[in-house]
Amino acid sequence: MDHSGDKRRSSVQQGVQVPQEDAASLVYQAFHLDCRGTVEVRRQGPSLFATDMDGKKAEFRLVGAPAHPGIEIVLTSDSEDRSRLASAVFEYLFSSKPSPSSLELSGAGWSKVSAQLAEDGVAFTHENASGRLLLFADMFWQTSKLWTQPNKCIFPRRETFDGKVSHPLRPRKPQGTVYARYIPWLHGVLSLDAATFDDLPNIHRWMNDPRVNEFWNEAGDMEKHRQYLDIMFADPHILPLIGRFNGKAFSYFEIYWAKEDVVGTFCDAANYDRGCHVIVGEEEYRGQRWFTAWLPSLIHYAFLDDPRTEHLLQEPSVLHHRQLRNLQRSGFSHLKSVDLPTKRAAIMSISRDRFFSDKLWQPDVDLSVF
Repeated sequence: MDHSGDKRRSSVQQGVQVPQEDAASLVYQAFHLDCRGTVEVRRQGPSLFATDMDGKKAEFRLVGAPAHPGIEIVLTSDSEDRSRLASAVFEYLFSSKPSPSSLELSGAGWSKVSAQLAEDGVAFTHENASGRLLLFADMFWQTSKLWTQPNKCIFPRRETFDGKVSHPLRPRKPQGTVYARYIPWLHGVLSLDAATFDDLPNIHRWMNDPRVNEFWNEAGDMEKHRQYLDIMFADPHILPLIGRFNGKAFSYFEIYWAKEDVVGTFCDAANYDRGCHVIVGEEEYRGQRWFTAWLPSLIHYAFLDDPRTEHLLQEPSVLHHRQLRNLQRSGFSHLKSVDLPTKRAAIMSISRDRFFSDKLWQPDVDLSVF
């Protein structure tokens, strides 16, 4: 695989940077990796308006009690994109505060789109709901069309042995932007790109940041970090990623398959469980409002990338008290503390069920304070 060039950002809409004076008027944007472009959502009271890049529009209205809200289609373009426009509105509603756990699709307007929504796993007729069409937040956020590369298939299962442990054969690493999501409290798009050697200068600078080196211990010259990336690119169980906000690189992540990693031996990792390492290299992107954007997005991507992944692990140093507190506040549980080759580590884990059922894709705080 070619790691030498930058092939990743063409699909992410670069026009999403919002001037401060316009931020309030822009409600939401969805489908940042869709070749048809983004869908913009605006709200006026109970009415919601979705518009795509071709000018196709749909209007929706919230109905019912706030505790059990419903949504009606008021008007849509006569197009095949009704379900896409509706999905953008659903994402907006499930990203708002207070966020509903479910929506009832009310009225006859859904008849032309209900089959597509059901096929996508977005909505279904609940057996205890008298035939009503329902949409659940935890199911919706496990569909991948809004946030990841289109048409990604589930890699078939085949067992292999690497000389140490038996595990499933892993898919070829992706290229380009693998995930993108609008962050409403930051008024911009957070994206994850497969790293290339174009990212070496940033990674080199971040590795030499004293705050990063305190826990990574990888400070060194450019050649050391080139060799480091060479190893990461060649290792089939590790996917190096660059985190960006509105196109600006701010972080380096590694997502790994836990079964064949040393961490997996300490926690009986399942075949498709994953783990992650994180560096936030740019000082201005540190702090709560950023942490509550990039960590849930990284977790979300790991669970979307393969629906067989049931747990995501982290193994920070037991001395990294701030990181441990942040992980526990974000839904991680402390499994145990172990001696790894380079550190005494706390094995932390978050389950798919915990992440989606507790709606941990957004912070459990008043977003207006950010």
